[in-house]
Amino acid sequence: MNAAFDPNNLRLIAPELVLTLSAFLVLGLSTMTGMGRRVWAPALAMLACLTTLVSVLSFVRTFGLEALRAPDLTIGFNGMFILDSFSIFFKVVFLLAAMLTILVSSRYLDLERANVGEYYALILFAVVGMMLMASAGDLVTIFVAIETMALAFYVLVGFLKANRKSNEAALKYFLLGSFSTGIFLYGISLVYGTTGTTLLGLIGMARAKLALASPEAPIFVLGVILITVGLGFKIAAVPFHMWAPDAYEGAPTPVTAFLSTGSKAAAFVVLARLFSMSFMPLGDRWAALLAILAVASMTLGNVAAILQDNMKRMLAYSSIAHAGYVLLGMIAVGLKGSVETREYGLTAVLLYLLIYTFGNIGAFTLVIALRREQVAGDRVADFAGLSRRAPWAAFAMLVFLLSLAGIPATAGFIGKWFLFGAAIKAGYAWLAVVAVINSAISLYYYIRVVVNMYIRAPEDAERFAPSWGQRAALLACIAFTLFFGIYPQPIIAFAEKSILSLAPWAS
Repeated sequence: MNAAFDPNNLRLIAPELVLTLSAFLVLGLSTMTGMGRRVWAPALAMLACLTTLVSVLSFVRTFGLEALRAPDLTIGFNGMFILDSFSIFFKVVFLLAAMLTILVSSRYLDLERANVGEYYALILFAVVGMMLMASAGDLVTIFVAIETMALAFYVLVGFLKANRKSNEAALKYFLLGSFSTGIFLYGISLVYGTTGTTLLGLIGMARAKLALASPEAPIFVLGVILITVGLGFKIAAVPFHMWAPDAYEGAPTPVTAFLSTGSKAAAFVVLARLFSMSFMPLGDRWAALLAILAVASMTLGNVAAILQDNMKRMLAYSSIAHAGYVLLGMIAVGLKGSVETREYGLTAVLLYLLIYTFGNIGAFTLVIALRREQVAGDRVADFAGLSRRAPWAAFAMLVFLLSLAGIPATAGFIGKWFLFGAAIKAGYAWLAVVAVINSAISLYYYIRVVVNMYIRAPEDAERFAPSWGQRAALLACIAFTLFFGIYPQPIIAFAEKSILSLAPWAS
């Protein structure tokens, strides 16, 4: 027990402690009225994210993150907490997503008459859960981290108390989320029952020893399947996607942007750790399972998106399709092939999730900016004539949609290039072909929005006037999407260095 509380352990979780304490301070500010809620609460939340980001990066001595490969630096709480370059990469992604969400929220909450400080505290608590998921070295830690994140999102999705859709979305999300939690826990119990441990690093070793006595290991395989199903709900992969369209549509739009990026990336962090550290002996088996999920997610997501007239539902189905794309990289991670293939697949996953975060939040920011009195701004028709009212905003939306579609000269193209390459390297060339076809299908519903912006006449002449926070978020997202679409080497190097400490093959 003494080892669990040594000072080095507390130092490893310093970023999480900073963010947790800041969340409680923001809750305190929520009891104030006027400026306390509207100005100081988001300002403190933004400062907390910046401080935490500095705290996370303080563990890095070089850009290459090489210093984090030392075991005495990265392992804490008896193996339950892992601080390495892999976890730091995603903690940076989560914090950036949270900062963008905070920037775009204030004006929106004012219009919805829901600008209260606990909103920002819940965002910080959700990020704490995500950061713990990135560093979790134990199945129990993963479960606690997932629930910390999920409980915050359950409240955030239903944050608009007077909005019936928001209430309905929160109830559906809560019920299906609770159902997936039960499945996930049952899977953990089966894995623990067959291996005698919940530590990720020991599960694979225990399974390798048991393989001599039970080569098939049906109970262990069932546990892996149930854990995968539980995480499938979190990434909204088909057929576990039922909650996503309603939750995305009913939730406050900034929450939808954060939910579609941060929580999805957090779930993929757990998948990557599990399948590279614990379930590697079953790589060939679960690769086939992930291939089925990938095809179903890409196809249903893109086809269903074509039928949507609501931007939030369209981007929800698009998000389901993007989960299918990311699964292409996950397939390569655990195959019993070359080390190069696994590293390439893992790099593709990291790279795409970073790129997708900026592209998707950028698209949602335009939806948020169109919200005004008596106008929801979340219909495809609401973008009609945007190029005449605000040419720069129409151009920004065009860039984000092209990036999501994977068109060259945008960062999204780089991400899809790596994912499709990972599928080919893993011997799933047919899956890459399916992904390319689905990317072509996605162009149809993205171009619908472009046609509305540039061809159709505006429905009203009201001036397009986003807040300064929304302008800052848009500028950051479009700068990232265009710059790294043309010169992607820095983020490719960042992703490649970030996987060095994750898996046994990299040591």
